[in-house]
Amino acid sequence: MALVRAGQCGPKCRAGCDLSPRWRVLVVTPQFAYNENLPLAVLPASVALLDLAMPQRFSKIVLLPTIGCMSWLLCCCASAQPNPTEAVTFARDIRPFFAKHCFTCHGEEKQNGEVALHTFMDKPAVLEERALWTSAYEMLKFGAMPPEDRPQPTKAERAQVVGWLEANLFALDCTQRIDPGRVTIRRLNRNEYNNTIRDLFGIDLRPADDFPADDVGAGFDNIGDVLSLPPLLLEKYLDAAEQIARHVIQAPEDLASQATFLSDGQLQGQQGAALRGGIYHMYSVSTVFAELEFPQDGDYHLVVEASADFGGNEFPKLDVRLDGAAVGLVEVKTNDDEYKLYELRKKVSGGKHRLSARFVNDYYEPKAPDPDLRDRNVYIRKMGFTGPLDVKTPQTTAAHRRLVTSQPGNQKPLSRAAREVLTPFLSRCFRRPVNDAEVTPFVSLVETANARGESFERGLQVAVMASLVSPHFLFRLELDGASPNDLQRQELNAFQLASRMSYFLWSSMPDAELSRLAEQGKLSDARVLKAQMHRMLRDEKASALVENFAGQWLNLRNLAEFDPDAKQFADFDDALRAAMLQETFQFFAEVMRRDRSILTFIDGDFTFVNERLAKHYGLTGVQGDAFRRVSLSADSQRVGVLTHGSILALTSNPNRTSPVKRGKWVLENLLGTPPPDPPADVPTLEESAKAASEASFREQLEIHRKNPVCASCHREMDAIGFGLENFDPIGRFREKEGEHQIDASGTLPDGQSFRGAVALAGVLKRRSDDFSRCLTEKMLTYALGRGLKFEDQCEVKRITKELEKNDYRFSVLVWEILRSELFRMRRGEGEES
Repeated sequence: MALVRAGQCGPKCRAGCDLSPRWRVLVVTPQFAYNENLPLAVLPASVALLDLAMPQRFSKIVLLPTIGCMSWLLCCCASAQPNPTEAVTFARDIRPFFAKHCFTCHGEEKQNGEVALHTFMDKPAVLEERALWTSAYEMLKFGAMPPEDRPQPTKAERAQVVGWLEANLFALDCTQRIDPGRVTIRRLNRNEYNNTIRDLFGIDLRPADDFPADDVGAGFDNIGDVLSLPPLLLEKYLDAAEQIARHVIQAPEDLASQATFLSDGQLQGQQGAALRGGIYHMYSVSTVFAELEFPQDGDYHLVVEASADFGGNEFPKLDVRLDGAAVGLVEVKTNDDEYKLYELRKKVSGGKHRLSARFVNDYYEPKAPDPDLRDRNVYIRKMGFTGPLDVKTPQTTAAHRRLVTSQPGNQKPLSRAAREVLTPFLSRCFRRPVNDAEVTPFVSLVETANARGESFERGLQVAVMASLVSPHFLFRLELDGASPNDLQRQELNAFQLASRMSYFLWSSMPDAELSRLAEQGKLSDARVLKAQMHRMLRDEKASALVENFAGQWLNLRNLAEFDPDAKQFADFDDALRAAMLQETFQFFAEVMRRDRSILTFIDGDFTFVNERLAKHYGLTGVQGDAFRRVSLSADSQRVGVLTHGSILALTSNPNRTSPVKRGKWVLENLLGTPPPDPPADVPTLEESAKAASEASFREQLEIHRKNPVCASCHREMDAIGFGLENFDPIGRFREKEGEHQIDASGTLPDGQSFRGAVALAGVLKRRSDDFSRCLTEKMLTYALGRGLKFEDQCEVKRITKELEKNDYRFSVLVWEILRSELFRMRRGEGEES
């Protein structure tokens, strides 16, 4: 049932309802519908009236006894303003409102923000520009428009227009069959490629780190529409395929010494070793180490590439160790940015080992006569090994033994052995069963190599290389023989569903258990699928969801670009940056793995810190590099992710905080109501600051906001950002900025006021519907690998309702996405016109 007219109840109805002064009233008989104040459209009705679905905004239904000739009286109490109805028209009611209140800035003579509302003459024109009018709706709904210095509409006028926009912009018939959206042939992005190689071969190799950066669409880098295949990437695929094949399969032709080096973020520092610009700086006694995998037993050269600053009467010294055992002492004799490879020979067993270098003779004498010899430091750029030296017999790796499960011989022809190796491999590589016809071309490659006099293993290398540049590996194909233009909805087959699920939760291929269940046809059983979801979220590989989804949802990848003023914030370095990032990752993982409420992201009373970050935050009792969970006291100023150093830093400028950036971040990432881009001719904040150089930063922003063009968006953005103003650009708590006392209070356009981050979190939590919708839209976009369409809001609403009914549990969000028809079905794109 749709309520076709709404308004204040008449006195007879109002006497029967005692919860609120605002009422919706519908008086229905089998012949007519009537409200004594407002006319209603004619409706059929029956005693089944109570079973009819009421709009979600109604919070109570009251059934009153028959009054006079009326058969039924239904009175609905709601907290919102009166709704628009069919009687409200764009030409008569809506356009005149905008002409009166908006055309001055968005009309024929002036188009602030390049918005010209005067060009819209009817409802169809409005619906053609849904995004623009959705922004106008948000501005009106939250009181951000018209600007404060302009005549304001009455509450009734505003409610009528907001209601009309809501009813027409967001009107969806969710009883219709869901359109799952078109099939997009998506290539693996860089993270997915690396993870898939790891799980396909069981090796720790990251060739995609050398690929061009993936484009971002709809906020994520796994969106099919933007994952193009430029020529440079194709060349990288060929190089990576050769590198991987040679790494996995040991061919007799490859029996030669190899060089393996780690650098930059692949190395790790301790006791003050700081990573800057890809080089570890060791200004005091400290350690840098690398986790290395040696291919087999043998003699190796252990290598450290280093430079130094000289000081005192001896060279800087590095104590080089393997797994904690002394290997030798290296004197670093190069300086002035000249780097040299320092080698020590050592017999090493095959497998993983830790190579470390400890700076042991620090020296600092600021008063030394020679200024070039006052400070002794070491800089490490690379660590690794060359070898094995003098190889005489091959030793196969575990990856080789897992893959090469058959060998040709007197009783087994080469083609049969190749097929026995390649059939199970190609099934895993293509993430689906393969038939003999598909395997045959790869077997032919092995035969061709053998005919040229090359070994069976060399032929397998060629076949593996070919598989890794196949579209069936590089792309997630879901056409299943259907035309890409076929508009018919089709359910994903079991292997396609397993692949979608694993790339959603793990950014990688399905594992053996998921593939086995797909082969057995058991993933169609909701209980089995749900059990797999819980298993996968508990698995260590779910860290990919933390890093790739949370890292982009919360904009954490932008933290790498944050470069605060070195003079103001001398304590900030790459180690602190990494600790901030780890805090937020572990917080997200805690919510995910312990199945907490998603509202914990807003009001969580705990966090994760190591000693460095704890000292930065002023927390006591935490020692060491390991991260641990700590509870925040009742009087703590920190709450949820809002006060994480990562968020506060990436929303700051290099030399000061930015309430604007912080408020915008909250609107975009927590509430899903991003403000429009500012007009090009808006004066900058710096210009406002020059006009009031003695004013506090808050006062300068208020001057800036007096511009009517700025005020509409900044009223909400700035208020939210001010709630976080007690935290400086690198996330430290403060009560003053220079000589000015911090004022962390704010008032939103809807009248809600707060002071400080904790109170702000309380305000945001009261908007749990907005947060739930926002996070659902973000995760659904990530899971589907495409931007959402307007029609997808039916599923968004369904999922958010399920979240609300189930205490907003994280697993409920994931499960409702997995069981959504948007996730489980597909269709083509349709014929091109």
